[in-house]
Amino acid sequence: MAPPLVETGPPGLAEADRPEVVVRDARDTIRSLVAHAWAERHLAPRLGVRVLVKRIAGTKLGLSWLVIRPVMETVGMTLLFGGLLQVPAPGPVPYLLFLLAGLTAWRLFDRTVYFQTRSFDLYRKIMKGVAFPLLFIPIAAAAFPAVEIAVYLLVFVVSVLVFLFVDGQLYLQIDTLALIAGFALIITSAFGLGLWTSVLNAKARDVRLAIRYVLQFWLFLTPVVYPLSALPKAYEWIAAVNPMTAPIELVKSGLLNVGNVRPDDLLLSVCFAAVMLASGLWFYAREARRSIDVLGELEEGE
Repeated sequence: MAPPLVETGPPGLAEADRPEVVVRDARDTIRSLVAHAWAERHLAPRLGVRVLVKRIAGTKLGLSWLVIRPVMETVGMTLLFGGLLQVPAPGPVPYLLFLLAGLTAWRLFDRTVYFQTRSFDLYRKIMKGVAFPLLFIPIAAAAFPAVEIAVYLLVFVVSVLVFLFVDGQLYLQIDTLALIAGFALIITSAFGLGLWTSVLNAKARDVRLAIRYVLQFWLFLTPVVYPLSALPKAYEWIAAVNPMTAPIELVKSGLLNVGNVRPDDLLLSVCFAAVMLASGLWFYAREARRSIDVLGELEEGE
C-alpha cells in the first residue's frame, strides 16, 4: 500500500494552474502515517520554517516578539502571584525561578496543543503548495511553540545567572532523567491531544475558540504558579487527578530540585500520555482526510 500523501500538483506548475488538493490512497492507517512521515522527515524543517515566517509576517517587531512575550508574561505573573498574592516558592529558591521552571513546562503543553488545533488553518494558508505526509500538518504547526520554549529556557538561564551574581548562589540543579521524563510526557500528551483537536477544529472552528479557555482554566488547576504544598487538603484531589501535575513537577525537579513527584500522579500521567497518543493517531488516521475535504468545501463557499 502506497504511503499517504497530501499534494497539490507537480512543483513545476504555476500557482494559477495548480489543481485542487489531490489525496492519494485514502486508506490511512497509523502505521502508514508514521512510516511515511519518517521517510519524508527531511521536509519537516522546511514546513516548520514556513510556519515561523507566517507567524511573524506583518509585524513591526518580527522575531522580537519571541522574547517580548515570555519576558512580559514572566514579569507580570511574578508581580501578581509572587508579589501581590505572596505565593510561596518551596525552599530557598526565588519565586521568579520557580515560576519560570513551571511556566516553561506548561507553555510547551499549552502552546503545542493550541497551535496543533489550528494546524489545518495553517495548511490552507501556507502549506498547500507543497507535497508532504499528512501527519506533517500538526507536526509543522508545533514549530513556533518549540522556538517559544527555547526562549523561555533562555530567559530561565539568564535569570539563574542574575541570581548567581546577586545572591552568590547557583539555584540550578540539573537532573537529566527527570527533565527528559517530564518533557517527554508533556510532548506526548500535547501531541496526542492536538491530533484530536486539529481534526475537530477543521470541522468546527468553535474548537479553536473553546480550547483557549480550557487551557487557561487547566493552567490554574495545575501546580505551575504555586507549589503542591500550597494546596489546601480539601483540594489536593484536583492535583491527584490532573495528568499534567507529574510532568510539571518532573521539570521543576529537573531544573531546581523542588518538584514533588508522587508515584500515583506519575502513573496517571504515563497512562494519559499513552492513551492520548494512541487514540489521537487512530482518530487522525481515520478523519484527517475528511477534514481536508471539509476545507475544500469551505474554500468553494468563500
